[in-house]
Amino acid sequence: MTYRQGLLITLVTSTLALAAGFGTAPFWDEDETRFVAIAQTMLDTGDWVVPIYNGTLAVDKPVLMHWSIASAFALFGRSEIAARIPAALATLLTALAVFHAGSRWFSPLAGVFAAMAYVGSLLVAIEGHAATPDAILVACLTWVTVLAAEGLAPMLRSNGELEPHPASSLELQRMPLRHALAVGGITGLAVLCKGPVGFVGPLAVVFLWAWWADADAHLLRRGVATSLGGIATGLVQGGFRTAWRMRPIVLTVAMLAVAAPWYLAVSVRTSGAWPEGFFFVHNLHRFAAPMENHVGGVLYHPLTMLAGFFPWSCWLPLAMVLAGWRIWSRSLPGTTRAATMLSMAWLLIWVATFSAAATKLPNYVLPAYPAAALIVGSLAAEVCRREAWVSPRWFATGGVSLGLGGGILAAIVFAAVPFGLTNGEPVALLGIIPVIAAVLVLGPFRHRQQAAVTTVAITGLVLTVLAVGPAATHLGKANLLPSLVNTARDHSDGEVTLAGYHQTSPAIVCYAQSVVGQWTTPEECSVFWQQNPEGHLLVAEDKFAEIQNSLPAHIGVIDQARPLFRDQDVLLLGPQQPTHTADLSTSNTSESFRR
Repeated sequence: MTYRQGLLITLVTSTLALAAGFGTAPFWDEDETRFVAIAQTMLDTGDWVVPIYNGTLAVDKPVLMHWSIASAFALFGRSEIAARIPAALATLLTALAVFHAGSRWFSPLAGVFAAMAYVGSLLVAIEGHAATPDAILVACLTWVTVLAAEGLAPMLRSNGELEPHPASSLELQRMPLRHALAVGGITGLAVLCKGPVGFVGPLAVVFLWAWWADADAHLLRRGVATSLGGIATGLVQGGFRTAWRMRPIVLTVAMLAVAAPWYLAVSVRTSGAWPEGFFFVHNLHRFAAPMENHVGGVLYHPLTMLAGFFPWSCWLPLAMVLAGWRIWSRSLPGTTRAATMLSMAWLLIWVATFSAAATKLPNYVLPAYPAAALIVGSLAAEVCRREAWVSPRWFATGGVSLGLGGGILAAIVFAAVPFGLTNGEPVALLGIIPVIAAVLVLGPFRHRQQAAVTTVAITGLVLTVLAVGPAATHLGKANLLPSLVNTARDHSDGEVTLAGYHQTSPAIVCYAQSVVGQWTTPEECSVFWQQNPEGHLLVAEDKFAEIQNSLPAHIGVIDQARPLFRDQDVLLLGPQQPTHTADLSTSNTSESFRR
């Protein structure tokens, strides 16, 4: 297989998988609806500098995702699919970066398997079809890591169709100026997407890898220093050499040229309120203390990564153990060993960093997924070239894990049904796909390595397409909260006036496409009815008694719906008058969003 053939396979396969995964499901996650609401405000007001959510300053994320969604709306109209297009395109760009790295660093076949492993993992598929910034951030970080590494080590750029470089250590050079400008510019986009992590994160990975390679060449292999003092001196000198090679000033200037104009503009426009809220609250405080009850132990990210990288995670531990042993034993050619070192450092640094953070979410370590894909992709390609499994027992364990993962997936769906996942039972059938694959891998394909690896690749793509496509669309029927906006709009002659009493949800703000009042006292509700006699109010069942006696005579309960995973309904209060029957289907919810 040549580089061009692999590129074509990757492009076609990834594009089809991402396109097939688009369904008509309404927005699920509160982050999705929040980003969409901000993008809508930008379009409505024409202010593309200051992010506003529901009439207030939004300081949790920078502006790139808002710009992306607003641009998609301007081009394709306001819809769930349009809002999710930027994430899908970013996922495709990441898949191409993974293929490029896998192909040049290992082999074209490794690049294809790595790209399929990335696109065909559960969390990547979810984030690749979500109106959130994670997919865009990962695309930027992946290209930065790949390009920066290749700028420092030109030998990485030509391994795809040539024999591996026989040198036992990596030969580093100073990054070319144009290369550094390109890398710095992409980090500027990452900083516009999610803040300082977009600059510090990938460059820290490359710096530590290059420093490791420098020490490996100058200290460990050659034995230049034998005392602790000599080793320490050599490490310090190696650190300075590595920093000089990376052109930190050029990288920083290029990053600031891209990111600084918006950061300065929003700082001036908000009198410093936006940078204060973002840097001190949503960066430093989020790292130092748990926010929004997102907590977990030191093993939180390794364990959630096994779930998010499924089904390929079944062989990730084996691939990492083999990679670590081969690095230590120096049993790999120079180029392959350097690439394996980088992939391992890439994965471990991201996971370790966010494992140390107090606030934890599965998507925080999504930047490590391309590295995981490269590790398993290189092993998959090696397996296809061998006459026997690298480690038969470990591969058999992976096959068993694949089947168990399918059973766990089905069990999770069944367990969630009593807690609000209405009619979710058919989705549990997705668990059959990994079980069938496990039977094939452990049975007829047990001694046919290429067929077994191809089965795993196809399983990942089919499973993720069905999970984020038809399954998500079916489950979307249980997402009834946005349907209350339909009823309120049907009861209104013009634009709906909506508020909530101890009831706020980004989904309501998003689908209402207007500012939704947030009241906390019965007196505020009374003022609301006086000023908006035709308005509508959302209230949870357990709060209804607090305002029931103060309601105007013409106001009553006109609709109700139960949000996902809640134990009580949300009531919609409004003028009691003949109306159209509210359709709670997914299609009507989408139509409400497009109005």
